[in-house]
Amino acid sequence: MVKHILASCSLAVLLGLGGLPALAQQKPSTSPSPAPAAQQSVGEEDLKKFVGAAKKLEVISQERNSAIAQTVQKEGLSLERFREIYLSKQNPKATPKKEVSQDEQQKYDRAISQLAQIQKDTQTKMGSAVQSEGLDVPRFLQILEAIQKTPDLQKKVEQMLKPAK
Repeated sequence: MVKHILASCSLAVLLGLGGLPALAQQKPSTSPSPAPAAQQSVGEEDLKKFVGAAKKLEVISQERNSAIAQTVQKEGLSLERFREIYLSKQNPKATPKKEVSQDEQQKYDRAISQLAQIQKDTQTKMGSAVQSEGLDVPRFLQILEAIQKTPDLQKKVEQMLKPAK
């Protein structure tokens, strides 16, 4: 369960928060190696805030994924075909199974335009979700990194995620 939450947070950071990891890296650091300092300074209160934010990010990520699927399908492309075209645009060596027709290209372009707005909206929601838990994004990212690198913190987060009996 904790690995799923951490993976969702990592994915959210990569896809949803976009350039915000760069903001975290720009934050001045007083120690030569920020990860150990972050690990040492993650207290119980920070973990509670992190878990609250992580749960919200997971919901937002699921909503984003659903909106993406609906948008692509509404434009008349299957998710698989959209993915093929997308990958071929990202990597010229990855050619789609069949050539992209002009109609498909137009559908793809319309979908991409809408997906950019979905990403922008998602980014805003995710930033707000983190802040609503009393964290700023750079601190959230520090805690995420510390949890990923520290088995004891992972265990604590796992315990915090267990439903109360």
